[in-house]
Amino acid sequence: MANKLTILVVDDVAMNRQLLARLIGHLGHEVSMAVNGREAVDACRVSMPDIILMDVMMPEMDGLDATREIRQLPSNRWVPIIFVTAVHEREELLRAFEAGADDYLTKPLDVTLLSAKIKVLGRIVEMQQHIAKDTAALHAYYHKNEEEQILAHHVLGQMTTLNNAAHSDIPYQTHPAVNFSGDVISVARTPTGKDHILLADSTGHGLAAAISCLPVVTAFRTMTARGFNIPAIVREINYKLHEVLPVGRFVAAVMAEIDYQESLISIWNGGIPFATYVDDAGRLVRQFDSKYPPLGILSNDACETVLEHFRWTVPGHLVICSDGLTEATNAEGEAFGEERLLKAIARSNKADIPSSVMEAVESHLAGAECHDDLSLLAAPCVQHELETAPREPITPVHLNLADWEIKMTFHAAQIREDACMPVLLGWLNQIALNEKQFSEVLLMLSELLNNALDHGLLRLDSREKNVQDGFDHYIALRQERLTKLQSGKIEVGMSSSTVQGKRKLILWLEDSGPGFNHADILNAEISGDGEQTFGRGIALIKTLCEKIEYSGKGNRVVVTVDLQD
Repeated sequence: MANKLTILVVDDVAMNRQLLARLIGHLGHEVSMAVNGREAVDACRVSMPDIILMDVMMPEMDGLDATREIRQLPSNRWVPIIFVTAVHEREELLRAFEAGADDYLTKPLDVTLLSAKIKVLGRIVEMQQHIAKDTAALHAYYHKNEEEQILAHHVLGQMTTLNNAAHSDIPYQTHPAVNFSGDVISVARTPTGKDHILLADSTGHGLAAAISCLPVVTAFRTMTARGFNIPAIVREINYKLHEVLPVGRFVAAVMAEIDYQESLISIWNGGIPFATYVDDAGRLVRQFDSKYPPLGILSNDACETVLEHFRWTVPGHLVICSDGLTEATNAEGEAFGEERLLKAIARSNKADIPSSVMEAVESHLAGAECHDDLSLLAAPCVQHELETAPREPITPVHLNLADWEIKMTFHAAQIREDACMPVLLGWLNQIALNEKQFSEVLLMLSELLNNALDHGLLRLDSREKNVQDGFDHYIALRQERLTKLQSGKIEVGMSSSTVQGKRKLILWLEDSGPGFNHADILNAEISGDGEQTFGRGIALIKTLCEKIEYSGKGNRVVVTVDLQD
């Protein structure tokens, strides 16, 4: 036997103790001795042996009472007790087993049988020691896993809370499962006043899931703040995950942009089962099905980023949830499902749909454990005043230049990748504009750039949006032409000068397209009912700038902005 055992011999007859001690020593084990049951109990309190050979008839405390007390002592392992007795009666043997004995030997002892029993029990004790080591390792792993679960939940919980603190008008709920599974929700406002929404669900549990989600949230928020659109963000996140995650690890995600001025939702869905627009009565208006694989599976060459667009005509909510919610299963094996979810939305408090839905899920579970995270967001979709995001803190470079001029040229490749606005945003962050000026100039640049692209290079006519199904056709045509764009350019210029003591900012854009009929739009007024779907951008610029002038065929525009505080 590999392990040396400690065997306690309990007998009031010295000769019996000595014979057993010699036999046990010959087998390679250590021996300790007690002369009665009381000494045996006291010895076990100090150090529990591996095996006990217990005599029955002893003074002060017999073997039966000693066994009962030993069995009451705290111990993290099983200690076999073999009764050594001259009693052969069935009733007496039953009393011994009832007291806690595991086996017995009759006197006079059969040495061969005793040796065999000790060897058998030794193998059991050795197996028990291995089990104890494995159990200790499992306990250590369990506690380490619990710590990682707490850390992962804390990190992503804090990230979600801090990131979304400024968006209390978009309610959401995230309830972690028994084993945190890595759901995360993030809401960020673009510099031009649109809301970007992310719901991500990574594979795995605990810290591994959190690690996968961290680069997703970080890239999403950083790129949104820098003016990148949803397709660019999807490509960047997919590239990061595909490069670093092992095979079999990925992040299901839905990303959406809400343009409140245009009443427009643009959405990319990669593996999230439920993304829906419901009206204020909770009725299903539009389902945004998953059209793409989750992030990190495909290379960027194979990753598609075409968005699905929806223009709402009645107020409602964009509702997105993870599969943990629809698959939440009660004790009877019934999943919550989309039908119950839609009913819960219809019955909910529309000011806080997520809370109402979570109450319905908890009622459905009726105390059953949830094995996946429950996450749900409900973004109100109504037209409201434009609220641009605050700028990221920057350290401006003061060059003491009174007058300056810059010019940038964007070619087809940069235009297809939507790289123009992030570059322009970077330039705007470097010039001395206060918050109000920054927001207004950014809005003007955004509108002018969109006009140059849509009407100049892509030759689209915004009036087509007003016909039946015209908007969907317009968006599809825009995407098709943008994807095929191989030539053309847009030049953007900015200059600062002082005229009669007043500081002016001059913005100009020129595209290489054939031009468009800008005169009608420039002179148009938006109708009072707000239903006009074209010309609103130029009308907005007219209210923000000192002067706007088109020249040539309409492919060059110059805007003068008064920068006086």
